Amino acid sequence: MFQTFAQRLRQATRRSLSLMALGAPFAAWAAAPQTIGPAGTLYMPEMVTHTVAVIDTATQKVVERLSVGPLGKRPAVLAATLDGRKIYVDNFGLFPATVSIIERPSHRVRTMRVGSTALGIFTSQDGSEVYVPEVGFTVEVIDVKTDKVVRKLRFPDIPAGAMSGPDGNLYVSFVTGFMGVYHPKTGAVIRKPIWTGGFGTFWFSFSKDGKKLYTDSISKIGVIDMDSWKLVKTIDTNDEGTYHLNNPGAFTSTLSPDGSKLYVTRWGKPGVLVVDTQRDEVIHTMPSTGQTVCISFSDDGSRGYISDLGYTTTGYRGAVGDLLLFFNIVGPALGVGDGQVIAFDPRTDLQSGPAIPMKGGATCGVWLPPLK
Repeated sequence: MFQTFAQRLRQATRRSLSLMALGAPFAAWAAAPQTIGPAGTLYMPEMVTHTVAVIDTATQKVVERLSVGPLGKRPAVLAATLDGRKIYVDNFGLFPATVSIIERPSHRVRTMRVGSTALGIFTSQDGSEVYVPEVGFTVEVIDVKTDKVVRKLRFPDIPAGAMSGPDGNLYVSFVTGFMGVYHPKTGAVIRKPIWTGGFGTFWFSFSKDGKKLYTDSISKIGVIDMDSWKLVKTIDTNDEGTYHLNNPGAFTSTLSPDGSKLYVTRWGKPGVLVVDTQRDEVIHTMPSTGQTVCISFSDDGSRGYISDLGYTTTGYRGAVGDLLLFFNIVGPALGVGDGQVIAFDPRTDLQSGPAIPMKGGATCGVWLPPLK
């Protein structure tokens, strides 16, 4: 009737082993990385440290950092080929003027000289070329097959942005606040430059139906009617969408995956403006710690990613703060902290998962799906 101590010990051991076997799947599941976002990679420049962070967006973790040095300095804007196998890096460093090229999946980095400091970098509509607007009054065009500059388009003004439009033509915005339309091969004028509503037009976005163009300038968002080629409205950049002398600058803009909203990053005040593209009015402001730079979206439209320069940049206020911060970052970068990337759900505009810490300021990245 009574079990010996040895028998009780053997039974207890068998029960423990059985429980461990039942609990093994749970233990393995608990140890697996938690999936937060879509499977893919966000490549994010870190200007101050001259690196590009490689972020696994399924886990929202930095898994690698790629140096654009020794020639590359101040990586700022990324543009990818249509097949996702190469990423071109606009380096804002004043000297030497360079563009870096990241190859996937090896992550080999090469750097090439360009004519003068690049102010952006953009892939052509057909994916065969990359446009590089530069301080030296030129847009250099790089062939993605050879990675050679195949032509230089010259302008009487400093081009700040150069993008393919829905009609396949080259739209160029200028530092003075004007924008024109040009033949992408010859540079011939197709539509004469018009005023965008503000100065320093570094970025612009087309509506999903191609009928409107939104320009981002110091203290103004311009709305251009594509048919008439006229500025039909301007949107002020404070939280209420009204004008004040110390309004922040509209830096870059990105259309939501469904085209219903325009997300506008700001320098001169933290936060991202959200504009309703039907009414062309500010509907709310998404919070951030510091000045925001760019928005990227995953291909499936389930996640957006805000690059945020962090609390150390909150002292730069208004339009003057815009310019001071810009020249500080491309120059000595005094007092600029690490910043972060904020993932959000574009259906709700609410943050999704913890912020991703950066090293040296996050700027304009690109999200890419896994290579096939």
